Amino acid sequence: MMIRSRSPYFRLVDDLLNDARPWLASGEPEARGFGPALDVEENADAYIVHANLPGINQGDISVNIHDDTLTVSAETAAENRDETSKMLIRERRFGKFSRSLRFPTIVDGDAVEASFENGVLSITLPKAAHVKPRQVPVNVSAAGS
Repeated sequence: MMIRSRSPYFRLVDDLLNDARPWLASGEPEARGFGPALDVEENADAYIVHANLPGINQGDISVNIHDDTLTVSAETAAENRDETSKMLIRERRFGKFSRSLRFPTIVDGDAVEASFENGVLSITLPKAAHVKPRQVPVNVSAAGS
């Protein structure tokens, strides 16, 4: 049986590099933070991820799982606007983005479920059976009877 452990410091560096990857690839400071805001919770059986994806069509969302890594990606198209006007403020992002999360244990990729409602993507990632804690019964034998 293989036991996987990972220092929280390595995970912190991985998270920082993952968040910086779009900025490093494009060289544009504006690219930082272009991705969905996430909430991640854990219970005994699964990890639950909620991602805010307002204004994105369900067909433009991709959810992939490989071992212990979840990747959510999507693409938004720029809106057509009148060429005679000028943009005063542009805070909304357009283009491709993705966000990857690595979980501390292997998840059951065949049982992952995703739903999309009111601009919120919800993903349930059940933990693999071999990593869930289980109760081991203790048998009592009558010795010397």
